[in-house]
Amino acid sequence: MPAADVYQLATRVHRHIGFQKIRLGAMLCVLEESGEWRGRTAASSFRGFLQEEGIYPQAARQYMKVARKFILELDMSPEQLRAVSRASMRVLCAAADVATRDNLDELVDLVATLPRPEAMEEIRLRFGGGESAEAPFSKPVGRILNEVGELTQTQRAELFSRLGMRTASARTSNAS
Repeated sequence: MPAADVYQLATRVHRHIGFQKIRLGAMLCVLEESGEWRGRTAASSFRGFLQEEGIYPQAARQYMKVARKFILELDMSPEQLRAVSRASMRVLCAAADVATRDNLDELVDLVATLPRPEAMEEIRLRFGGGESAEAPFSKPVGRILNEVGELTQTQRAELFSRLGMRTASARTSNAS
C-alpha cells in the first residue's frame, strides 16, 4: 500500500476514533443520568462502574463533558462533529467551556483548522476559556483515585478496610 494511501487511512481512522469518543461520552451521560449503570458491575459508584468496564474515568469525564455540551445541549450537526473529531480532547473540553449557540460555528472552524496549541490560545483570547477554572479533584487526590482504579477487587477491599471503610459487598452481607 502506498504511503499516501496509508496516510489517508490513518486520517480516517483518527477521525473515526475521535467521533466514537464523543459518541461514547453521550452514551455515558445517558447511563449516568438514568442510573442504568447500576447493577451491571459490582461498583457502587459511577466512577467504579467506569473502572470495572475498563474505561479510564478521567477520559470518560472529558468525553461526557464534550458530548453533553455539543450533542445534548447545543445539538451539533453530524457534519460539525466530524469536523472537530480529530481535535484533541483537551481542545474540545476548552471549547465546551465557552461554547454557545451564537459562537458554535466560529468554534467549530477554529477547532477543526488550528493545531492544538494555537486552538487553545485562540479559545483563551477570543472567548476567555481554555483551562477549566476548577478541577474536579486536587492533583494528589486525582492521582490516588487513578491508582485505586488499578487495584484488583481484593486490593481495593484491603485498602478500604485499612481506611476504615466497608465495601458494598460487606454492607450487603451485613444487612442480611
